[in-house]
Amino acid sequence: MQYRYELEKGSKKHPCPRCGKNTFVRYVDNETGEYLPLEFGRCDRENNCGYLATPKGEFTNTYEVKYIPPPPTSYHPLELLKQSGRNFRQNNFIQFLKTLFSEDEVKDAILKYLIGTSKLWNGATVFWQIDNKQNVRHGKIMLYDADTGKRAKDANGKAYINSVRSTLKLKDFNLKQCLFGLHLINETETRTVAIVEGEKTAVIMSLFKPEYVWLATGSKQGFKYEMLKPLKGFKVIAFPDKSEYTDWQDRAMELKDFGFEISVSRFLENSTYKDGSDLADVFIDEVNAKSKPLPNETPSTGMIRTKAENIALKLAKINPAFRILKTEFELTDTNGQLINL
Repeated sequence: MQYRYELEKGSKKHPCPRCGKNTFVRYVDNETGEYLPLEFGRCDRENNCGYLATPKGEFTNTYEVKYIPPPPTSYHPLELLKQSGRNFRQNNFIQFLKTLFSEDEVKDAILKYLIGTSKLWNGATVFWQIDNKQNVRHGKIMLYDADTGKRAKDANGKAYINSVRSTLKLKDFNLKQCLFGLHLINETETRTVAIVEGEKTAVIMSLFKPEYVWLATGSKQGFKYEMLKPLKGFKVIAFPDKSEYTDWQDRAMELKDFGFEISVSRFLENSTYKDGSDLADVFIDEVNAKSKPLPNETPSTGMIRTKAENIALKLAKINPAFRILKTEFELTDTNGQLINL
């Protein structure tokens, strides 16, 4: 049955007549294609606002208004994820990690994020999106250069990016993405979560600063309510790529109205790094710079530092800008003591 009045399809939202937030879905007249008056629609903030006005009574001789819920989320079988967990010698991203970190540290990262290898391109990586209920929602396939860690590109300058869903030609697969690494919030006692844009960045930063849970949005548009909803109750520190600070800060302010505790770091925005740089790029670039190696033993405590901790300390000696991170991120060593940057 064709209904004359239906809620507008798609992701477009309007200011809500009640709460003023840009979360309002308007009714559309299917015969004319035009919006009904502004008061008719539904606010997506069911718990905080709950505004709903359907075109009944004022309109006569019309069809019933019908809300069609979205189809259920599709999931990949766990067996598919297990099958990808092999051939790491052929995985360019993993081989790059070994140039920065020890064999054991890289193995820990693989197991933590359940990183996979794809046959789609020789050396390709699979970043699986596993939600906080252990459901496998998505598999992003990416190809990196094993020497530089940068995205590999074809002759036209296009990066090699695909998905497991597309590769397997799953036409009826209803994709609903989640944060990369979201499954980790159930496996930690810490209540501080760090969010970056790229999956690669989350993995690398988890090795530099393992005391925090590192998650990734997968894109700059992924920093939004639907993706961050499971993080209510956590302290969230966001590290947007260079030039994306204003956008993420605006979204963070909106999310605070929903009960989130979010701060957005200006570290990259205030730096001299080029637009598009992310936190991992900065650490990697500085590590590759020539510097005098630090001894493995901490004089004051006699404790042995990990390779990643040595790198973090080395960065502060190379570039004073890293001292900013001490105050923004409360950098601590593995014993919970503040690192003297």
